[in-house]
Amino acid sequence: MTIHNKQGMQERTRLDARQEARTEPMARPVEPDFPDFGDSDDRHGCDWDESICDETATHYTHCICGDPDCESDHIQYYCDRHYALTLALRLDHLRECKGYEHDEPCEDNRVVTLMHISDFGPLAA
Repeated sequence: MTIHNKQGMQERTRLDARQEARTEPMARPVEPDFPDFGDSDDRHGCDWDESICDETATHYTHCICGDPDCESDHIQYYCDRHYALTLALRLDHLRECKGYEHDEPCEDNRVVTLMHISDFGPLAA
């Protein structure tokens, strides 16, 4: 309840709070029932980002990150088709990559290659 003086200004407010006993139990929150999108621990969906792919991943690629503070694992999972396309695109890029500073194989060029792809292969069954 709010009390006003003659000038219409608020002087004080009094709250009247009463607590009533509940007769029915409070509802407990329920976890939402999401459909399985293939994101379980042992299965991965295809990470192809050029279009939507709902295939289950069968292969993976990994690259090394140059950022020492990065916490990502840099593993991507692909279905058979997109795995082959990913490897082909990365190999094609490596032929003309500006990161290579030397014409002959050396440690610097090895590091550049590992930053593009350091590991790849089929997922363990």
